Amino acid sequence: MHERLSRVAASAAAPWVLQAPARYRACLLIDTESESLGIECLQSAEAFDQLRAIWQTLERLDTRCTPFNTWSWNHLWWQHQASPRDSLALLVVREGRRVVAIAPFYLQSSHLCGVIPLKCLRFVGSGGTVASHYLDLIAVPNRRDAAERAVMQYLRQMKGWQKLILSDVDETSTLVRRAAEFRALLPGMTMTPHAHRLRKAVFPDTVEAFHAQSGPERQGQIQRWLSQLDVAGRWERVLCASNEEMLEASDALFALSRHRLENGQGHAAFCQRADEQFYRALIRRFFADDALWLAVIKLDGRIMAVLCAFLWRGELLFVHSDCAAEHEDLKPLAVLSQHVVERAIEQGLSGFDMLAAEGACEFLDAREANRMVDITCVRPGVLALLDAASRRLQR
Repeated sequence: MHERLSRVAASAAAPWVLQAPARYRACLLIDTESESLGIECLQSAEAFDQLRAIWQTLERLDTRCTPFNTWSWNHLWWQHQASPRDSLALLVVREGRRVVAIAPFYLQSSHLCGVIPLKCLRFVGSGGTVASHYLDLIAVPNRRDAAERAVMQYLRQMKGWQKLILSDVDETSTLVRRAAEFRALLPGMTMTPHAHRLRKAVFPDTVEAFHAQSGPERQGQIQRWLSQLDVAGRWERVLCASNEEMLEASDALFALSRHRLENGQGHAAFCQRADEQFYRALIRRFFADDALWLAVIKLDGRIMAVLCAFLWRGELLFVHSDCAAEHEDLKPLAVLSQHVVERAIEQGLSGFDMLAAEGACEFLDAREANRMVDITCVRPGVLALLDAASRRLQR
């Protein structure tokens, strides 16, 4: 699987020509640094189908692309997480008829202070019960800067929104700098940054080096847990390789979560049916594309823990994990995580991004952190004053 992804990454250097269908007519032409870019705002759900091939080609070209920027994630999120009151605003940026960027926004209907109607413009993937990370435009690298400037100028003139929320944007993204410039374009606009960190572990070159890095105390713990499993019964760890194994593992993941919810045993990840439907579709789609690992540990033939992670451009990104509450004392997730990391190192993967997961793979030496920034801009006027007052009251 890693080799296949490497080939895809290598193909990103190919001189792709992105041609939009003739029906795409720019509703606004923007001159930015002597470059004339056209932007069209697509609002129908069918736009996802129309843009699929173009979007997926941009994924291969964009070196900053993560699973959360892909057509698959955005399309599935919109299907399962959007409210009927929400409306799409997919901004397609063209240079002539060549698509150079897509900014996947939508208008979310909300209320200020629970009473005053408010339209928030935000990235698809944010504002629902399923969290996304590294949200951004997806663009041809050498046109990203011009596309960002064009999008910000377009948003300045775009009608229908009172509040712009750019959440979970990587602090190193140039979009953060564009947002600061955007503030200057609208006199009186407020911008409130809020930051949080996503932990990331960098793998050493060999499994032996990983064991040494973990330290003798941690390796001793793992050995004790393995001995406990030996006493408990016949156990095995499986990295799913077939559709049958994938379906069995995903069924177990959701069953474990439902069991926790029904018995009040801590946090249940899939407390809403829409969340479970989203992740079922996500697992099937990314597994079919060799872009997801699903690992299980079984005791006497029954799955007692599941770990799910994206396999993306040479590293893992955490998705979800869970284990049977009655077997928590056997530490099945710790044993399974160790196995997954060892297999990842053997396949030459570079690291494991924990994202916002609490306690996931806690034994990893996650010293690095990617800093995420949330930026909120409110159009000047009465609503801006009320929004500022509301935020002060919430502190």
